[in-house]
Formats: sequence, structure tokens, C-alpha cells
Amino acid sequence: MESIAFYGKGGIGKSFIAANMSYHFAKKGKKVLHIGCDPKHDSTFLLTKGDLRILTVLDAIGDKITSSNIPGIINKGKLGIECIESGGPPPGVGCAGRGVARTLEFLQENRIVGSSRYDVVIYDILGDVVCGGFAAPLRLGFAKKVVIVTSEEVMSLYAANNITKAINTYFENGIYLAGLIVNLKDNEANRDILHDFACRINSEILGFISRSTLVSRAERERKTLVEKFPQSPEAKELSRIADIVYNHKLKYRRPTPMRDDEFFDFIRKG
Repeated sequence: MESIAFYGKGGIGKSFIAANMSYHFAKKGKKVLHIGCDPKHDSTFLLTKGDLRILTVLDAIGDKITSSNIPGIINKGKLGIECIESGGPPPGVGCAGRGVARTLEFLQENRIVGSSRYDVVIYDILGDVVCGGFAAPLRLGFAKKVVIVTSEEVMSLYAANNITKAINTYFENGIYLAGLIVNLKDNEANRDILHDFACRINSEILGFISRSTLVSRAERERKTLVEKFPQSPEAKELSRIADIVYNHKLKYRRPTPMRDDEFFDFIRKG
């Protein structure tokens, strides 16, 4: 079983990319579990059928886990993709990372990801990684491969550098950074700087997703890009990257995050 965590700054398009990856794997006949680890509970929006909002882990179990909760929490989506949303407390109340921690406890106690039930488990995780809740998939060893979604923008790269710090902290748990996916805001952005950044943190660029109006057109119909426009260059690139990530075997490349002063010096020189 492949377990892949997608991290990235909020609003960078991480959930869209993760959903496309899940759809691609399912289309190839893989048994997929897609887990949204974000209090906004919108990661599975493009993958589920029927109700727009599925029952979240926190909605279903709160602080009590029982086997009777399982049918309501695991939702069958398109192409047989099974979907879970961790959920979170109301805005301004409680800890946003609590839903992630409770979700992992649910998976562990019910032995959901430790069996041959799935070929691929996708974790879509809010990537500002400022608390242990959002780092829990790394800390507890659930996710083995980490993919960072970024853009060419400075604060997105800053978040990416911070995420490598978390990966570095929990590297001994058997996790590693597979690489970066660049979701471009400007299709004319200087890609050399992005390759330099990846090299600096001891990683690589897995691929570039060009900005396209097809993305919003697909989302309006509640579809992934590989579902709605499979022949588009962007969908083909997403599928190509998905296969690279799935087959990625470089398990011992430890990231080398920059200190904040080193990061901003890098940006200025770039």
C-alpha cells in the first residue's frame, strides 16, 4: 500500500491536485482511500456523489470511537474511491488539528489502513504545519511519502520550506519528501528559481501545473480535471505526476530546510 501526504499553503490548490491524483489512481484500477485533513472539510468535494457535505469524523464520533461509526464516516465516491473528512470545530472554537488527530485514531483503532483493503491512501493536509495535529500523519508514521504543493510566490515557498522542517523532524519515522508540485499562478514565472529552491532543500520538482480556465470549469461541474478534460495538457501532466509519485522509491533523501534568514536571502538573490 502506498500512503502519500499532500501538504501546502492554504489556497495553493493542494486539495484540487490531491483529488485529481485519487481519481487518476482509481481510474487505473487502484483501490483508493482519500482522507481530507482540513477543518474546511472540502477535500473530497470533487470525488463524492450526492450530498455536497459528507459526515466528518468529528461530527460522527466526537471523543468516542465505536465500530458502528464506520459506515457513516467512510463514504463511497466516484470510481469506488472511499472518502473521509476529518472535520473541525466551529470557527473560533477549539483546535483545528484535533479532527486530524481523531481521524488517525479512528483509522488505527479500526485497522482501516493497516490491511490490504487499499492500494493507495491519500492524505490531503492543511500545510501551514503550526501544530502537532496537522503534523500527526508524519509524527505517527501514517504517511510515508510527502509531496509539497507550492507556487512561484514567495509565501508559498516559505510555507514549503517550513513543511520540510516538519519532514526533517519526523524523518526517522520512515517518511520522506518525494518532491514538489508547482501549481503556477503565472505561467511565465521563472522556473529556474523553483528548480534552485528544490535543489536547496535537497528535493526535486515533480512537475508544473499551468494556470488554466479549464480548472474552474471542471470544478463548477464538481469534477476533477482528469475526469472532465482528460486530454487537456494540464490533466495529462497531473496523470504523469501521479504515476511518478506512485512509483517513487527514493526513500532516504532527507530534506535540508533553510533557516528563515537563509530563505529570505535566497529569495533576494533569486
